[in-house]
Parts: sequence; C-alpha cells; structure tokens
Amino acid sequence: MQSLSITERRTPRELLELDGVQSQHFLAGQTIYEPEDPPNLFYFIESGEVRIFDVAPGGTARLLHILGPDEWLGAAVLGQMPVYARRAVAVTDAVLWAIPALSLRKMLAEHGDVALQIIESMVQRLQEAWSEGSQLVFDDCRLRLIKTLLRFSNSPAARRSADGVVVLRITHKQLAQAVGAARETISVCLTELRLKNLVRTGRNQLIFDPEQLQALDPSGNAMIRVAC
Repeated sequence: MQSLSITERRTPRELLELDGVQSQHFLAGQTIYEPEDPPNLFYFIESGEVRIFDVAPGGTARLLHILGPDEWLGAAVLGQMPVYARRAVAVTDAVLWAIPALSLRKMLAEHGDVALQIIESMVQRLQEAWSEGSQLVFDDCRLRLIKTLLRFSNSPAARRSADGVVVLRITHKQLAQAVGAARETISVCLTELRLKNLVRTGRNQLIFDPEQLQALDPSGNAMIRVAC
C-alpha cells in the first residue's frame, strides 16, 4: 500500500490555539523523545523533517516513518500510554508545536470534527502498518526494499523532478533499518538494481523512477529477479 502524501493528511490547525502550546526548535540530529519518555506532549510539525524509529531491547532501531510539515507525532498521548514507545529524531532543523496532553484531550472531547480528523489520520497510518506487516512473511528482501523505496518516494525525504524521477535522501544504513535487513544485504540489492539501471546512488541519496520500480511488484506481471 502506497503512503499518502503529507498534503492528504493534515493536522487541524485549531490545535495550535490550545492553552500551553509552545513552539520548539530542534537542531538536525536532535532527539525529540525517547521510547521510555512519558508522553506529556503531542507534536505538530511546522517545518523540517522528523523520523520515527522502533527501538528493540538490544538498541537496534528500525525506521518506521518519515514525517514533514503539517504532520503530527506523539500518538501515545491520545491513548494515555505510559511511555512514547518510539524514538523521534529531527533529521533536519525543525520547528514543532508542542501541545500539552491535557489540553489536547479536553479539546478533542469538545470538538468532534477535529477529533474525527485526527482519528482518520491515525487509521490511515495503522492501515499502512498492517499492510506492510502482513506482507513480511511473504516478501523476500528485494520486495521489501522496493516497497520501502516506493513508500518513501512520497515522504518529505524525497524530491520529485518534472519527469517523475525521485531523489530520496537516505543512507544504506537508514534504508536497512526501514526494511528490517542487514546493511550488507541492502547494499547487494541496491547493486543489483543499479546494474539493471533501475536505481542510481549518490552521496546519501538514491535516484529512481517510481513507475519503473512499481513494475517490479508481482501484481504488475513484470517481476525481475534480484539476487539478494
């Protein structure tokens, strides 16, 4: 399932008018919250790029989402969870609006239209996660890589040119985190795709045509073999 673009799931701006809301600036590489932090704040992204990671007990992190302007993070606040259970990191300099948990829950209880928008956005993300997770048993590494590239082609980390080619800002290590595979395995897969002229690599970036990669999905009847 392809990710929705950021323009298709906006956070209601009414949230920025709540009591106690503050603008916070995060530098590139700065952590916004850790998995064990109590969820006291719900965040709205004004500018910049934020990435969400799932962190295993041993410290291994998997890249889950790449978020940008008009998107939100900190869903644990809505569920009144004891901790965030995820790591959020500003990849570029970012400005976020921090919304206190109590103010947010009070506002959602009084304004059903805003609550509905948040719920719809949460369901979209949940459906994406279920769709991705349900295929892990059936997809090999090459398919997971291709689907991840397609998913991130609509993220704030991607820039699309007039001819449809995407430049995705991501390292091999970060891509391996997102796919859930070893970095060496991902490098082999990317090499095979590069030899087939389907992907070009640059300094911390990948260049590809999403339509060409879409044809590699088995449902497109144009699946190629990538030895990885």
